[in-house]
Amino acid sequence: MTETKPHRDAMAALFRDVVLVLGGVFAMQETDDETVRRIARGLDRAWRRARGLAAEPASPTSLAPHPAIAALLRLTDEEGTR
Repeated sequence: MTETKPHRDAMAALFRDVVLVLGGVFAMQETDDETVRRIARGLDRAWRRARGLAAEPASPTSLAPHPAIAALLRLTDEEGTR
């Protein structure tokens, strides 16, 4: 008998991939627990917002993103212009 994986929508599959990539980086770079928790809280808020669920508001910040993150964010800006 062949076992099949449960169906996931595209957003859930992408979110899972992002979480797994970050988890791998955290494991290899020995990231401190507080950093992992902060990122997990941010991802939780993003997931809930994308799904239309209630989420805790993010604390305001005036920090600029790392250049590598800014480049990834530009990918989403490009998607909106197509």
